[in-house]
Amino acid sequence: MKFVDEYRNIEVVEKYAQAIASITTKPWQIMEICGEQTHAIVKYGLDQLLPQQITLIHWPGCPVCVTDIALIDQAIAIANLPNTILCSFGDML
Repeated sequence: MKFVDEYRNIEVVEKYAQAIASITTKPWQIMEICGEQTHAIVKYGLDQLLPQQITLIHWPGCPVCVTDIALIDQAIAIANLPNTILCSFGDML
């Protein structure tokens, strides 16, 4: 698959890791905003390939990932009320 298989090739991954390390001249803090990003980074060990100067911050998560299911259920119940317009952030919709 184009743009998928290329990143599952260990030689290519190591080449990218080396390129990132070579241009990292000062500490970086990178925040992932999506839980799926965090899962993929950890699952495939990408965090272990990064130089020590790069710190990943696993937070805050997208609204859907961090919204409690009870709150989503409440929003659905409100949206189903007659003559009601529910306004929310786009991801929840």
